[in-house]
Amino acid sequence: MSDADGRRGEERVDAAAPLDRRTRGVVLAAFVAQGLAIGGTLGAFSLFIRPISEAFDATTLQVSSGISLITLTLAMSGVPVGTWLDRGSPRTVMWTGITILTLTSLAASQATSLMQLAWLCVITGVAMPMLGPLTTTAVVTKATQVERGRALGLANLGVPVGGFSLALVAGTTLESWDWRTTLQCFSAIFFVLGVPVIAWGIPANLGREEAERSDHEVLSDDTTAAEPWTPARLIRSGEFRLIAIALGIGLGTTAGFSAHLAAFLGDLGASVRLAGWFVALGQGCMLIGTLWLGAMADRRSPVSILTVMFLVQLLSFALLAGSPPLAATALLLAANGIAAGGLFPVLGQLLAQRFGAESLGLAMGLANLMMLPFGFGLPMVGGALRDATGSYASVLWLCALLFACGLAVCLALRARLAREVAIDRESTAA
Repeated sequence: MSDADGRRGEERVDAAAPLDRRTRGVVLAAFVAQGLAIGGTLGAFSLFIRPISEAFDATTLQVSSGISLITLTLAMSGVPVGTWLDRGSPRTVMWTGITILTLTSLAASQATSLMQLAWLCVITGVAMPMLGPLTTTAVVTKATQVERGRALGLANLGVPVGGFSLALVAGTTLESWDWRTTLQCFSAIFFVLGVPVIAWGIPANLGREEAERSDHEVLSDDTTAAEPWTPARLIRSGEFRLIAIALGIGLGTTAGFSAHLAAFLGDLGASVRLAGWFVALGQGCMLIGTLWLGAMADRRSPVSILTVMFLVQLLSFALLAGSPPLAATALLLAANGIAAGGLFPVLGQLLAQRFGAESLGLAMGLANLMMLPFGFGLPMVGGALRDATGSYASVLWLCALLFACGLAVCLALRARLAREVAIDRESTAA
């Protein structure tokens, strides 16, 4: 991004109005949609592993591969969904996602085989980018020009709030009734909450107005429009590749281990209900990270914040590998939840700053592909290691190693941006 582009972006930010009623509606709709999409799938998935394993006499590996299938199609759908968001109606995108999510949950409650559940996981993964972080980042960025980090933090609170609430629902209903009834409850919640909130909060013309305003401002400055970001141009950008790898490691590893969290807690002696509370605790602590770190990204370097977050997650996974007592486990899950909660708003702010709001859907969709090696592989590898060793210690050390690699990527990105700043200063001085 050139200096001229950055100056024009700063001028537009200064001229914009902060969090008006329309923007608050967009943030609320994104909050609810993301809470349902992530909280009702990745957030609660681990609680279903043992009940479904017992119902179909399946192994941990077989059932936990469901989250790998969700992650696979989530990542592969990112580019087309991102392009649809940039060129079409975000409201239509989100309505499509909530419809698919409602129907797949209802169908899963009637499944008679693991193969049927596997196909439904694939279809669910298609719906998730239409409601989750990709869409949230795109719609909030299109609707905001100032306090974007704060707005992204508020919208991304949906992930921990949804995860906390739906984990409690699942923990209670799984113990009182069964997994089929729980999925039927989830389906009703998706439809009753999702459809009206999206209709109320997402304007039909969201994106078109912002694009027209941006075009008008660029022309009024009597300057040439910046070269648009295309998939090929993004891939050629070393900066984008580093951000995408960091996104893949951070989100993929967090999502991958979440598939095993309840089973890990069960190994430590927690009951199904207590495991539900612990999962909810981790999701609840994400609230702090999402709001606090998202707002901080408006004032401080997102890369520096991301570096600290990766360090905290590395240490928490390494300590969890020692199978600490439940009280210590709760503290480590809390710290991990705070760090994980900042991933969505901080990464969204970083991508928006570096590649612009107009191309954010494409950038997020393309970066989501980097989740594949981590979010797809880790649930299955974790299940296989648990079945082979009888514990999750090796899985937790693997997660710590992945975050160590992510920390190295963050440091490389920070060094690259520092070099860019130094070059810009030299050019200005000359």
